[in-house]
Amino acid sequence: INTAKNDVGREIVANIVALGAMVALTGVVTKESAEKAVLSRVPEAFLELNKKAFNMGYDRAIAAKG
Repeated sequence: INTAKNDVGREIVANIVALGAMVALTGVVTKESAEKAVLSRVPEAFLELNKKAFNMGYDRAIAAKG
């Protein structure tokens, strides 16, 4: 929630941050496939916010994974 609130700017996208992290840590699906799936379900007005949230979660998880 802190990443969503402090880095993305909206707590409401905490689930998308978490999804990005899960994709990074599990490797079950590709980053591109997951991002495409997320963005296909959000209203156009929120595409950039959700893209930023997904990528922030993904990037943070990759960095933590080392």
